[in-house]
Amino acid sequence: MYEREIPARANRRRRSRRRKKSPMPAIALVVAAVAFITALKMPQDAPDEPQNAAAIPVTAISASGDLNDTGSSGLLPDPRGAEPSLPGAAVPYVDKDSWELLLVNPWNPLPEDYTLTLKELYNGHAVDERCYDELTAMLDACKAEGLSPLVCSSYRSQSKQEALYENKVERLVSQGWSREDAKVEAAKVVALPGTSEHQLGLAVDIVDLNHQLLDESQESTDVQQWLIAHSWEYGFILRYPNDKSEITGIIYEPWHYRYVGKDAAKEIHDAGVCLEEYLGAA
Repeated sequence: MYEREIPARANRRRRSRRRKKSPMPAIALVVAAVAFITALKMPQDAPDEPQNAAAIPVTAISASGDLNDTGSSGLLPDPRGAEPSLPGAAVPYVDKDSWELLLVNPWNPLPEDYTLTLKELYNGHAVDERCYDELTAMLDACKAEGLSPLVCSSYRSQSKQEALYENKVERLVSQGWSREDAKVEAAKVVALPGTSEHQLGLAVDIVDLNHQLLDESQESTDVQQWLIAHSWEYGFILRYPNDKSEITGIIYEPWHYRYVGKDAAKEIHDAGVCLEEYLGAA
């Protein structure tokens, strides 16, 4: 009797264990089914990572206006037909053919067919009549501040420029310079005939009546300080600034002013450049 009851109890235990384990496979099947259905509902063409912005064609970005239409060069064509310039350049469109911006320097002589009409100032001085009104207005404004500007040089003829240049050469020779070296050195102070802005009639040398020296000390006079601050308002620029001699070919002259027109004068003043740089001829 005892021996027959033991297997019966064991069988009951085994049946009990089988009934407790039986729900697990069903649950697993349900979970797997749910996962499978969820996977079927997910979009199958979604990329694993966001698309790299660098892969977007430049032309597509340009069309939206976010980049310029020139692609990799970065050069923007000027709408008025000028040569392309770099975006954000200090100097905008420049009409190099305008009479106010005619470039005359050691590398760009006065055109042979250049003509002008002179208008007298005083003491025998004269300038191109096209800058006369602005020059006199500038001088009058300076005088209104209690200062004493004096025009000591203005328009020069070819013969006058030749005489000034030869005189400087001879003085250097008398100081021991060879004639060849004297010619080179003289040209740094007195422009070679045919390359002087004074021959344009658009340049004047202005000094302080109380300090009539053509050297760097002229910069510290009240007249020059006023002109440096205000000449651009009348269309004039300090033509040969300090630290620009290698570009202009002329020594620093804090007395030489050149008429370039009000718009150009303001742009040159604001950008802190010389005329060669402004014209892209540096």
